[in-house]
Amino acid sequence: MTCSVVIPCFNGAALTRACIESLLQQSEPVHEILVVDNASSDATAQLADEFGAPVTVLRQPENRGFAGGVNAGLAVATGDEVLILNNDTLAAGNLVSELRRALRAAPDIGAAAPVSNCVKGEALLAVGHLGKEPAQRQQLAAALSEAPVAQDVDTLAGLCLLLRRSTLAEVGVFDERFGHGNYEDDDLCLRLRLRGYRLVIARRAFLHHEGHATFRSMGLDLGEELQKRLQQFHAKWHRHPAGLATLASLYGDARLAAAAAEEALRRCPDWLDATLHLGRYHEREGDAEAAVTHLSAFLSRCPEHVGAMLQLGLALLRCGRREEGRTQLDRTVARHRLTPAQTLGVFERLGQLALGRGEHAAALQHFSAAATEAPEHAEAHHGCGLALLALDRVEEARDAFRRACELGHALAHTNLGICRHRLGDESGAMASFTRAVELLPEDPVARSNYEAGLAAGMTAPGDPVAARS
Repeated sequence: MTCSVVIPCFNGAALTRACIESLLQQSEPVHEILVVDNASSDATAQLADEFGAPVTVLRQPENRGFAGGVNAGLAVATGDEVLILNNDTLAAGNLVSELRRALRAAPDIGAAAPVSNCVKGEALLAVGHLGKEPAQRQQLAAALSEAPVAQDVDTLAGLCLLLRRSTLAEVGVFDERFGHGNYEDDDLCLRLRLRGYRLVIARRAFLHHEGHATFRSMGLDLGEELQKRLQQFHAKWHRHPAGLATLASLYGDARLAAAAAEEALRRCPDWLDATLHLGRYHEREGDAEAAVTHLSAFLSRCPEHVGAMLQLGLALLRCGRREEGRTQLDRTVARHRLTPAQTLGVFERLGQLALGRGEHAAALQHFSAAATEAPEHAEAHHGCGLALLALDRVEEARDAFRRACELGHALAHTNLGICRHRLGDESGAMASFTRAVELLPEDPVARSNYEAGLAAGMTAPGDPVAARS
């Protein structure tokens, strides 16, 4: 099996040169390196003469953007596998071998990507510029040597992708409507998922990334480009149920994502993510049995998907299968590296479940861990306040709710008012109840506490209702 590398670039010859040098130092040599020169005005065209075999420069008459540049390289690539790579990157010495190991771990794996210091999603390894020097990349590779070979994810960044050329022939190359870049990778990943292919992060492969060097050199505003490409992605996919579910999830609309996934499940039975969207929705809405069914179905096909593994554990806990749930969570944490957001989410959901069972000390422990993980996360402090109030530790609860208010948690104001009322601070309580209804005029708990305060002459709020989670 041979591997071709395709590197699209516009100017940035020094970056491309360094990228090539890191590829020529791989423990597993590549078959060819195809540098697609998108009408650069610098010394990019001379790189083939500088390096000789296996480097070839494919000069383009105009700038075809990332997708067009990649496609120009794919059209002439001869390797059985193709590594698509940004030019502002530096590869650890085992990058190619570990990517190939991950891609070959199962026949239904369609694409593999490395971890990186500058990348979206779960592939992010927060090491800053530590991997800029060869010795540093070698150290990082050694540190990652015990990580899982492959971790399932929903989508991968086009920064660095290894695919079989036969897979690309089946699903098609990059869609060039996405211009200079962004969302062409999401588009390709969705097409791979619709064909039933898994997407994985090769957790032992590290790639240093300078980050958006081409965009900066062209004077493009990254934020504007992202919005433009998102609109194009929306226009292409919003009428397709799998595309609509993907977009709804991206927008945070779990209900719409689940509804679209139901339709997609009927129309596109090979699409891997339908049961994932349904499992996420039902776990969030409290239908634990349905969540377990859907998440288990998804994990039977994508067994190393960390988010689904965590949600399955939480769903098992919610429906009373506590030993299974704890085993599932422990296995996931022991096997995989959780992102800060995943860690925070688990602690928060464990806290909510403990509150619902009346296990207030356990809830406090979980919410405190969440607050430690993310000190600026208002919901974690609000959860601490609820647990402390239930434990009759009113002064501590007051301080936790006050912090949640400072961080923008609207409902915390009415719970802060309850604490102040119990501590005898009637004017402070009424001020908090008033602020709560200003922020949440339709919330029945905030309104009830406020009206109780008014009925007491705005000095003693009476007997406010129970704190609201």
